[in-house]
Amino acid sequence: MPFAATQVLIFGAFATFAIWVWRFSLLLGKTARDMRAAALNGLATTMGTQFWKQGSPYQDELSYELGIDPNCIVHTLRWVNAQAEIFSFQEVRRGGKGAIYYHTWIGYRFGGRIFPKFDLKARSVVRSIFQGWRRRVSLTGQLEFTRRYLLNGHDKPLIEQFFSPDRCAAVLSRRWPPAVSIKASGHWLFACNERWLYSTSDSDSEASVSKEMNDLLTLLKDTLPLAEALTDSRLVENSHQYDNLSQLTRLTKTRPWWDQWVLLLLGVGIVILFLTLLVFLGELWDSFDKTILKTEIRRYLFAILFFAALWAGGEWLIRSYRHRKQRAAARLGEYPMS
Repeated sequence: MPFAATQVLIFGAFATFAIWVWRFSLLLGKTARDMRAAALNGLATTMGTQFWKQGSPYQDELSYELGIDPNCIVHTLRWVNAQAEIFSFQEVRRGGKGAIYYHTWIGYRFGGRIFPKFDLKARSVVRSIFQGWRRRVSLTGQLEFTRRYLLNGHDKPLIEQFFSPDRCAAVLSRRWPPAVSIKASGHWLFACNERWLYSTSDSDSEASVSKEMNDLLTLLKDTLPLAEALTDSRLVENSHQYDNLSQLTRLTKTRPWWDQWVLLLLGVGIVILFLTLLVFLGELWDSFDKTILKTEIRRYLFAILFFAALWAGGEWLIRSYRHRKQRAAARLGEYPMS
């Protein structure tokens, strides 16, 4: 086979393969977010509330209180509660080398109250070293509270007035998860899990999305008593419906064993196929060229047919994967009403 035809076939095959790898990687990132949005939308339908895929009804307040770009607020869900407006949302954060990750917040909005600006979290060695010295507020006479929690803020007199002995006792009586941090500002109390490392890729399996929904519900249920203690409200007794949500099958679905190994098995299969072709392709191609192709026109026609078949196969895989994930997203959005 002439060198020109060989070059066309080899470089064309590599280019086609690279295009499909690029398209599939883009689809993987988008599909995981779409499935998460479908699950949240299903929860909103179950609770009779609202879901916003982009933005928030209070995005200007969130932007001011947390310093978040309104365009970076995504997947906002309103939760049912008669005592306060409760929202969960994600903040899009950008790391080095173009990495994107998502930080989850729970926001409690009390329209008739104004909170002093402060940060409150459980004390730990790492936090004491890196965060404990910045605008630290020590409450007079509250030795146990100061021993167990780090309180930081700008306006010390207002913060000391807010943290009365009764409020400190209420906070001390609640279980405080070690990773949870609470920020207060304006009409809002914000709760989140502090994390040092974030995943920059999301799994698009139903089990992984269901686990993420369960983690979100756990964060909400863990922080409700803390927000209640800080506001003297009755948030917990108005949130029994969240216990029913945790029993939904879509939130408790586990990942099947084959789904955990499918990517590894597929990768091993591709490597074996590549090594096999690398060893035997030369001899097979020489035999095929001498017995069937023979002429230059046939060789180029074969290259065209090969590229068409490769492209059609990749398109079929992309469409099959997209349809499969669309059906999975529809299932995630179908929560039974309780």
